[in-house]
Amino acid sequence: MAEENRAAESEREAGVTDDDEDGKQDRRTFCPPLYREPIINMMERHYCAHPSIPGSCPPDAKLIKKWAVQRIYDFCVNHELPEVWVYLWENWYRAGRWELWARCAHKLIPVLKTTMILESHWRRIKHDFLHHFHMPRCDLLVWILVTKLAPTYYRKL
Repeated sequence: MAEENRAAESEREAGVTDDDEDGKQDRRTFCPPLYREPIINMMERHYCAHPSIPGSCPPDAKLIKKWAVQRIYDFCVNHELPEVWVYLWENWYRAGRWELWARCAHKLIPVLKTTMILESHWRRIKHDFLHHFHMPRCDLLVWILVTKLAPTYYRKL
């Protein structure tokens, strides 16, 4: 009985359980709120990785999958989240599931996603750098792209 109380206490300290207003344990949460955003951000990077897009991942679809699985596994091991790893593996990263959502599982990048990326890119240019200019001259546009926009992308790579 004392061992069960210690286990429940350690779970409460780690933020593994959710309590309702009365202080009773309502349900078990296997991913503490602290780790949710980093996991989602990591999965988003894994989703966007593609051999045709240079960046921080390997240039081959099989190596991208290995890289993504290793990164999420290491994250879960380092933060002692075995249940999160099991969930992510079974629902997102195992064979059969990975191909449904990962961009690198397909030879070509989907056109709709590419269009959204381009629209977002130009919207950023217009709102962040060209909001003072109605129809900028070509030399001004090139100068803005080279001196203002390019450094932000270099920092990301």
